Amino acid sequence: MQRSKRLLAAGLAVAVTAGLLFVTAALAQPAPPSPQQRGPMCQGVLPSQADPILAKYRERAQTARDNVMKEDRALFALLIAENTTRAAVDAQTTKANDARSALARVRLDMLWDLRAVIPAQNREQVFRCAEFTLLRRR
Repeated sequence: MQRSKRLLAAGLAVAVTAGLLFVTAALAQPAPPSPQQRGPMCQGVLPSQADPILAKYRERAQTARDNVMKEDRALFALLIAENTTRAAVDAQTTKANDARSALARVRLDMLWDLRAVIPAQNREQVFRCAEFTLLRRR
């Protein structure tokens, strides 16, 4: 009995120590840059050839993003309403998913057009900055 209590206490101490090590290691990891921090990182990254492409897709992207938000709000309103049917929720879910797909298509169309003017070795950072620039709120 005494031995099992000591063994249990030792096991608990090991578990707590391991948990603390895991938490401190996770806290030590650098966080990815926030959208506010990403803006300055994108200064000078986008070449001048990207400006007409971004301008071409800016309005479409904003409209698509607004549609996603509108459909998501409508879905949430249905979910919290008292007399909502499952069919209405399913129909609204389809609309919300269609809006997300439209936004993804605009994003991919823009990236495809950028691909033609950006060298392969620079694409990853330019694509990230282009997406940030295109989809951020003004």
